[in-house]
Amino acid sequence: MTRFIENDGKKTAVINVFIDPENGFLNPTLTPEQGGALYVPNGEQVAPLMGKMIADASDSIFIIGQDYHPSNHISFVTNHPGVMEYRIEKFKEFLRENDQPIPEDDAKLALAAQQPVHFFKGYDHPPTPFPFEEIVLDSDRNIIGLKEADGRIRKVEVTTESGLEPSPKDIGRVTKVLDDYYDKTFDEKRAAGELLSTQTLWTQHCIQGTESCQYPDSMNFPEGLKTKLQGDMMSKTVDYRDPKTGNEFHVIRKGNRSEVDSYGIGVENDGETMTPAWDKFREIALKLKKQGCEKVVFNLGGLATNFCVEFSGNNIADFLAGQFKMRGMETEINFVPEISRGIPIAGGPEVPFSEEGASPRMEASRGIKSISLSEAMAMQKPASRTGGDLETDGGPNLKRVSVG
Repeated sequence: MTRFIENDGKKTAVINVFIDPENGFLNPTLTPEQGGALYVPNGEQVAPLMGKMIADASDSIFIIGQDYHPSNHISFVTNHPGVMEYRIEKFKEFLRENDQPIPEDDAKLALAAQQPVHFFKGYDHPPTPFPFEEIVLDSDRNIIGLKEADGRIRKVEVTTESGLEPSPKDIGRVTKVLDDYYDKTFDEKRAAGELLSTQTLWTQHCIQGTESCQYPDSMNFPEGLKTKLQGDMMSKTVDYRDPKTGNEFHVIRKGNRSEVDSYGIGVENDGETMTPAWDKFREIALKLKKQGCEKVVFNLGGLATNFCVEFSGNNIADFLAGQFKMRGMETEINFVPEISRGIPIAGGPEVPFSEEGASPRMEASRGIKSISLSEAMAMQKPASRTGGDLETDGGPNLKRVSVG
């Protein structure tokens, strides 16, 4: 049975949502053969804290996102040889402008050029970022160009698997970036009614079946869950209930379609393709309703704050929490900064994808408030029995913990 707390006078379940605490985001040393690394600075600090929350919990619910990419994913810059050639030349120019040495080894140069943000000794603060390219897609998600920082769109050559013209059913990848530009910028084309979208190109990471997509030992997953994750590469979700603690784990895999990326846990970046989260949230909501649950609190954190965590928080607020609301339960969503780290993009809430702006954006647009790790842990930490109830040691609006 699920542990419940009393929150605002209501029988409340706490669901911890950990977004993508995978090796590929917190271990910068992983090689391409190991599935690649898209390192989030200080990302390795979050897993032990999440592991502490798991170790201290009993009869609790954990929903865990797993970035789960096929090796031919459209978002990997390495799958677009034309963009890689273009990016390496731009990166070499970037290094020369900042009086930095250019790696002589081609493989090391290529790996360095893929990283999201580069920090070099001797730079004035703030550090100078080296941005990712974005490919431009039409309404059928065919690649038509490469968007530059000023909004102009370079023309590109695209090669498909079949060698025919690009189509939604035939994987296309950029094989050459041309010198010519379209006559209108990305924003001008959008303003003229063209249904364009972009796809950021990242270094490869979290490839299915590799170390990169697995979770570190510091997450304190029970052995049964680790065995299931390593042995089941096909399922869209992996579920496990630990017989020792009563904790239940629901791993939701996303980004596993080769032609669309996924930041949020609930919907892919095309805004239409659903992940398995909708059905999984429904399953959990039905179970909690049968146990008399009146309110659900989601405590959210993970990697990276300003991408997958922010998108996931929005997904929960926008529609996933609806599975509980439509069954008469109130919902509350909290963001836990201490178990989250972001990609260092400067700017306030008005700058898209800025790290510092993520939390204010979530609060302003979705009412997602920040709470401390100690508050989050107080909601689910077992305590000594007193009569038929369990007393809690604090947390916002908490009175006591009871077993449902």
